[in-house]
Amino acid sequence: MTVGRETAGGSGEPGKAAPSRRRGRRLGVDIRPGSVKQARLQAGLSLGKVARDDISRTAIYFVETGKAKPSLETLRLIAERTGQPMEFFLAVGGAELIAPALVVAELERLLSTGDNRAVVTAADGALARRPDPDTAARINLLASMAHLRLAEAVVGRRLAATARSHFEQTGNLEMVAECLGNEAQAASLMHDPAAVSIAEGALATCRSLRPVPRAVEARLLRVLGHSLVHANRWDEAIASYEEAIAATEIVHDLQQLSLVYSGLSLAYQETGQINEAVRYAQKALTMHETLRDRLSQARSLNNIGWMLVRLGQLEGARAHLVQARAIFDELGVETRKADILHSLAELELADGNVAEAVRVAGEGLELATRLDEGPALASLRTLLGRIAAREGRDGDADREFAAALTAAEASGGSRLMNVHEAYAEILEARGDLAAANRQLRQAIAAYRPAASEALESRIAIA
Repeated sequence: MTVGRETAGGSGEPGKAAPSRRRGRRLGVDIRPGSVKQARLQAGLSLGKVARDDISRTAIYFVETGKAKPSLETLRLIAERTGQPMEFFLAVGGAELIAPALVVAELERLLSTGDNRAVVTAADGALARRPDPDTAARINLLASMAHLRLAEAVVGRRLAATARSHFEQTGNLEMVAECLGNEAQAASLMHDPAAVSIAEGALATCRSLRPVPRAVEARLLRVLGHSLVHANRWDEAIASYEEAIAATEIVHDLQQLSLVYSGLSLAYQETGQINEAVRYAQKALTMHETLRDRLSQARSLNNIGWMLVRLGQLEGARAHLVQARAIFDELGVETRKADILHSLAELELADGNVAEAVRVAGEGLELATRLDEGPALASLRTLLGRIAAREGRDGDADREFAAALTAAEASGGSRLMNVHEAYAEILEARGDLAAANRQLRQAIAAYRPAASEALESRIAIA
């Protein structure tokens, strides 16, 4: 998901987030009958002493009595609590199964903590060892999400499609739906209009299963909502997000719920319902802080700061935007940082600090040019054009708006429309009504249900 206003997100490199509910089917481990109870009694522990907050004593009891196979995470907990090596619990043949399960579990752990670059590195190393096809597909899917969180959409989409091909062949439709969800997110990042149809296909695949996996459904509803936001289909996006909230509350996934609230904030902004937008943005920010998801926290801060600038609440806006920039600086993240600089420049202009607005905008232009971030370039050039017009430098204003239009043309939609509208206002104030009307006609022509890059940076990915 300007990026800094809330991206998606969700967890991004190198911010840290609390562990979230894992997606896909966990690999149950075959264990030796009676081994868990034997180890527990030898260690002198009760069921409660072996359990922890996220793995209950009932779960340990089911494993002990053979009513359930432990996940690798549960087995590792039992081994740590009882002081036994993992091999103590394994059934015949278990050693052969544990290696691929360990690889997948470690990638899931790294992904859940937001260490996306480490996921990419570890996945490349694991694939180089030529694992079995199912493990390779799971590795590709996890690596796909890491690349998406790093805004590397092309690679993320390719890896998700590779994984989907395997799961289609094996008939694992739940994992097919997961892969399609990643492909839809990548398509949105690439401004591909097919993003909505891919997300709809993912959701339909998920809902064809019996029972419907609610955690997967909740995530895919969120992905669909984000895709609809990119397509400027605000009311449909809000409806999808509301469905996602209902589904997410059932599975109690705070990370997913925080991302849904971020998306709802953006959709309400675009429909002019600023109070609702602020309310949901505050909810998202509170959750990001609770989950220690620093990058998503920064994007939510930027989102709220931007809205406060629009509402004229400049003191509150400054506190939010300064903190957002500090987090980006602390994490060493440059991708979409130019959007935060745009928000700060708008704040300085609104506060009457024109020279500082120009300085901050120039810093943003340098960064956006180096990273080839067209949407940020369009916004910053528009800002500088407005300043030039205010100071009576008509030639400079025309040159800035020409550059802004060039940067915005690639995305079209609301981004291009906004530049045309801003230029029309400048031309009308100058008295050139014919040129102003031309810009307004072009603004109307630019508005179409297409990918909205202006919002991309405010939508979190997870």
